[in-house]
Amino acid sequence: WGYDNDNGPDRWHENYPMAKGDRQSPIEISSGEVQHDGSLAPWHASYDPGAAKTILNNGRTCRVVFDDTFDRS
Repeated sequence: WGYDNDNGPDRWHENYPMAKGDRQSPIEISSGEVQHDGSLAPWHASYDPGAAKTILNNGRTCRVVFDDTFDRS
């Protein structure tokens, strides 16, 4: 899979049938059905905005390409 015309979101269902129909993003998370799993470590994300080379919003996804030569993101 990828984001190009030959392997992008419009073609994901060819290799991953669940990617078509009612099982697509965005996923509706029903907070009443969520169960806490205390064994999972906290998740953190950080990035250096200066390392972002390109930012693309194609209307379905947002894609950021980083130059992370210095391991800051």
